[in-house]
Amino acid sequence: MQPHSVVFYEALGNLVIAVAVLTFLRGRLARNRRGICMSAFISSITVGAFLLYFFALHHGPVATVVTLTALYPIVVLIMARVFLKERLNKIQMLSVALAICSIYLLAGG
Repeated sequence: MQPHSVVFYEALGNLVIAVAVLTFLRGRLARNRRGICMSAFISSITVGAFLLYFFALHHGPVATVVTLTALYPIVVLIMARVFLKERLNKIQMLSVALAICSIYLLAGG
């Protein structure tokens, strides 16, 4: 399937679940402007990520795309270090280094 079709049907499935949740809660949802805006923003980013992922799968070798996207925890570790000033232990630093090496090797070195 084309990426836009996959995203549409995924969104349709989400709508079904959202209606079920709304029915279950009898319409009593929290109404916090900041929370709603953050949720909408995160949802938009997620849809964009889905589109990019499926675009990559459509145009690139599946083994490489899936392997590289499976390295997302490394991005989280780096962001935690940069933005939250968290310290990485030796195992985490080694994993980041090995992940960077694997990306280099997968890209054709």
